[in-house]
Amino acid sequence: MIAIILAGGKSSRMTGGKGIGEEKALIKIGGRGNQKRLIDLVVESVRESKVDDFIVAISKNTPKTEEYCKLVGYELVETLGEGYHEDLRYLLLRYPEFVSVACDIPFLRSVHINAIIDAYSSHRISITGAVPLDIVPNVTQSYTFEHEGKRLVSCGINVVTSSKNSIPFLFDDPLLAININTHDDLRIARRMLE
Repeated sequence: MIAIILAGGKSSRMTGGKGIGEEKALIKIGGRGNQKRLIDLVVESVRESKVDDFIVAISKNTPKTEEYCKLVGYELVETLGEGYHEDLRYLLLRYPEFVSVACDIPFLRSVHINAIIDAYSSHRISITGAVPLDIVPNVTQSYTFEHEGKRLVSCGINVVTSSKNSIPFLFDDPLLAININTHDDLRIARRMLE
């Protein structure tokens, strides 16, 4: 199975404050003297996982990310950049199943990727990675949903297939729910990493 790192979004919630105009995948994060770009943090975890290969999905919204990825040798696929679900549908036309990973999950680790691949191997349908809302730190949640009476936060890692059915896979790691969607999220993640 391949991983597709989604890095073609508009970053519309990253307005105002420091970093205006900066493409999200290229934001640097980490301790002093050890800062890395969000895209590189995600790529490290993907490379350490059991995926066969990875591709970075870019769009017209992210020309600097495209330029950077070419510079460091990441394989690219261009999407329409019209939205998350639209891009996934577009990618499914080329890749019948894949692990989708948002480029803005600084606390993603290879064990998370391996766990969701194992869940897919058992069920053979789409899997939505999620964290229970009651353990999530005070950050902006991208998407919350209810499953079996529990509120869950989608955490930006999924197995995408053409299956009409999907099940959540619960991670017990509250840090996995931290996606960098706003400047407040970025400030919290930076503080936690320092």
